[in-house]
Amino acid sequence: MKISTLLGRAGLVAAATLLSIQMAQAAVFQIQGVASNDSLNMRSKPGTKNPVVAKIPHNGKYVRSTGQRVSVGRTVWTKVTWQGNTGWVSERYIRPMQTAQAPRPAAPRAVAPAPARVAPRPAVARTPAAPGSKGKWVLECGNMSPFWRVIVHTGEALDVNLRGQPLGMLPIIHQQQDRNRWNTAMKTVLKSSNGQSQADMTVKYTKQCFHTLSKQNVHYRVKAMIRGEELNGCCRAVRIQ
Repeated sequence: MKISTLLGRAGLVAAATLLSIQMAQAAVFQIQGVASNDSLNMRSKPGTKNPVVAKIPHNGKYVRSTGQRVSVGRTVWTKVTWQGNTGWVSERYIRPMQTAQAPRPAAPRAVAPAPARVAPRPAVARTPAAPGSKGKWVLECGNMSPFWRVIVHTGEALDVNLRGQPLGMLPIIHQQQDRNRWNTAMKTVLKSSNGQSQADMTVKYTKQCFHTLSKQNVHYRVKAMIRGEELNGCCRAVRIQ
C-alpha cells in the first residue's frame, strides 16, 4: 500500500475522531442536512426500526444531548431532549451550536411615569405702593402675632412697620444670597439701618410656611431682628403698583 494512501486514511480517521470529540463535548445542537419540507425523526431507541417519539423541524435548534452515544452499524446515535421529548437521533443530522444558552426573552422596556401635575399658584394679593417702587416685585415679610411687616425692596431698602409703628425706609447696607443650581434663592441675609433704627433679616427657602398677613401658604421663612427684638414669620413675593 502506498504511503500517500496510508496518510490519507490516517487523516480521515483523525478528522472523524476530532468530530466525535466535538460532538461528545457539545451540549446543545441544531439540525443540519434535512430538507426544508422534511423533519428529523427522534426515536425511542437507537436504530431506524424503532418507533418515532417526536419530529424535529429541519431548522430546529436547542436540541440538548444527554451525553449517551451508541453505534448501530455505521450510524452513531445520540440521546437528546427537545421541547420536553427524549429520544435518539442520528449524529449525521445534528451539529453543535455556537452558543450553549437558549435565547433570553427581551427585557420589558421601562415606561417613564407621567409627569406630575403642578397645581396652579393661587392669586397673590397686591400690596399698597411704596414711594419710588412702581412696577417692582418685592417680598412682604411679617406676622400677625405680634404684628410686624417688612417690605423688601431688593438692593434698595426695607420698609419696616413694627407693632403698627412705621419705622420708615431703612437703606440696605449688606445683602448676601445663596442660590442652588436651579437659580432658586435658598438663603438671603439682609442688614439695613438709617442711623436711628436697624433691621436684620435672614430669609430661607422652605417647603411650606403659613403667611398670616395674607393667610396663604408660601415658600419662604424669615427670622428678623428689629430694634433688638427677635421676630419670626413668613415672606411672599408680590408685585406692587
